[in-house]
Amino acid sequence: IGIRDRDKGRHTIELGAWFEQRTLRNYSINPLSLWTIARQQANNHILGIPFDEDGQPATDSIGVITGLDINIGGQQIDEATLYDVAIAPDPEAVFYKELRRKLGVSNTTFVNVDGVDPDLLSLDMFTAREVRDVLAYYGYDYLGNPFNGNFEDFFTATRNLEDGTPVRTFPVAPNRPIYTAFYLQDKFTFRDIIFRVGVRVDRYDANTQVLKDPYSLYEIMGADQYHTEFGGERPGNVGGDYKVYLDQEGSTVQAYRNGDNWFTAEGTPVNDPFAIFGQTGRVNPVYLDPNARGNNNYIRQFDYDPDASFEDYEVQVNVMPRLAFSFPISDEANFFAHYDVLVQRPPSNTIATPLQFFNFPDRSFTAGNPLNNPNLLPEKTVDYEVGFQQKITNTSALKISAYYKEMRDMIQLRTFQFVAGNSSGEYTTYDNQDFGTVKGFSLQYDLRRTGNFSLQANYTLQFADGTGSDPNSQAGLTNRGTNLRDLAPLNFDERHRIVATADYRYGSGRRYNGPRIGGVDILSNFGINLQGIFVSGRPYTPRREGIELGGRIIDGSINGARLPANITVNLRVDKQFLVPAMLGRCGAIRVPSLPVRGNVVNVYTSAWWPPDDGFLGTPDGQRRIAEIQSSARNLEAYLASYRWARVNPDFFTLPRRTYLGAIVNF
Repeated sequence: IGIRDRDKGRHTIELGAWFEQRTLRNYSINPLSLWTIARQQANNHILGIPFDEDGQPATDSIGVITGLDINIGGQQIDEATLYDVAIAPDPEAVFYKELRRKLGVSNTTFVNVDGVDPDLLSLDMFTAREVRDVLAYYGYDYLGNPFNGNFEDFFTATRNLEDGTPVRTFPVAPNRPIYTAFYLQDKFTFRDIIFRVGVRVDRYDANTQVLKDPYSLYEIMGADQYHTEFGGERPGNVGGDYKVYLDQEGSTVQAYRNGDNWFTAEGTPVNDPFAIFGQTGRVNPVYLDPNARGNNNYIRQFDYDPDASFEDYEVQVNVMPRLAFSFPISDEANFFAHYDVLVQRPPSNTIATPLQFFNFPDRSFTAGNPLNNPNLLPEKTVDYEVGFQQKITNTSALKISAYYKEMRDMIQLRTFQFVAGNSSGEYTTYDNQDFGTVKGFSLQYDLRRTGNFSLQANYTLQFADGTGSDPNSQAGLTNRGTNLRDLAPLNFDERHRIVATADYRYGSGRRYNGPRIGGVDILSNFGINLQGIFVSGRPYTPRREGIELGGRIIDGSINGARLPANITVNLRVDKQFLVPAMLGRCGAIRVPSLPVRGNVVNVYTSAWWPPDDGFLGTPDGQRRIAEIQSSARNLEAYLASYRWARVNPDFFTLPRRTYLGAIVNF
């Protein structure tokens, strides 16, 4: 919506609003592992013969087998008594019953599931708990039926078996984040200064439940409540809401925690929690819910209360001011500047389902298989730019600008240690802990069309540094329990970039100023566009002590080496002409890329040039060659195969491509 002051012509007001709610669903199953579960569950209920306290069979005999004539341990066996078997009383074990019902055999009959006709089998023969390890889904129940309930329904939804036994169905609600935005901007002139003043307000709601405490599956009791219920005195510098941890015997307070900060029982802050808990890293918190104390599997019980672990996502509201202005220094020069705050809702790694938290007690979440974090905050960028534009001639100008960007709350892998409720005591997830800066200088020359020719050339000098280039760039470090935040060049850092575009074309009709043959404007609406791009190489992390097709140990610093520079030249030739009147105007275009050497876009990190990974020249490579020489293998065949394996077409751009096309305007 735009509003303009018609009398003075100085104000242009724009305002707008945006509302978006997505509904995201996903369902996947591992069919091979499903067969493994079928084999495990088919006869898992059979415990064998139950015995009483005296060691005698606890069931009546159901028959006798005679005429065996076998020898066991030197004792001749002629007959054996048969007894009924015991069946495990697991209410959520259903597959074995359904399997035997379809086969028409008793529950005490051993069944070879690999010998069953697959057409007799179906997923609904299992309960959700039996197959939870081979399923990943949200927005569906475990059978793949769409589900539109809430987060809590996962822990409460049930169905009754034929005998009336309730079993849980574990449906997972879809991911339904809500995004709302409102913006207002006014463009006005004040004493020859042109202002753009605006504000944007973003509201992001993940619209799901999140862990109350990333250090524990169940909420931990605060210091005030603990000392009120169990006695003892809280240290003076320990807050009333600090989390309480006991020693392994559960008799005395061992530590307190406030967020990521740890304190001894006396209230002394420590930098390294290992100084409190030792190298085992095992903790013993006081859970707020008594049902969770001493029972890490409480989340799997029928009477589990989700309030013991989860709370609603805290809605994030961000106010983003925007200011830009420009004013003439003289008739031929202009100064401009702007300040922007930009916020982006979490772009990835936000979907963690209650099924994953259900598996949390005994599941290992590492850097290679991290747990997503629905409690992520939006990412923020603060942008500054100042510049100066100077007229050179009536058709050309020079523009100089400098910019600075701060990137905050960027998503990165993080390993939480000293975690309660997980068998390994730690897990890897994502958190808003990365930051970065981009500093740059730009010089641009513009030549408006003069005669038939126009030109635009730009040079940019840029420095992009940060603690992580993408959400998984710290995987190698966080997998060791390290959450370092060291600045290094980002993967997309391009120190130098030069872009030049030259265009030469003829007009038509009265504007035509090209050659004619027999009075015909042969080059009417004909043009040639040439673009050249030079980019200095992006950074990568060099490695030494090569292994086959890759490096091993960092040689220097993270992103401490640079790829070769890239040069791209594009040529476009086009002509516009008329075809029969019913078709109107038609443009024929031919766009070839000039033959330029193949640009290097990636390398083996242990060598600078893509065709070579450096392995064969290392001591490890020489030992490998010696091993092959001393064996029955053919060395020449190995070397030839290795050379072919090193050739990676993804390390180069294609050196030349040509396109032919046409655009028709009716």
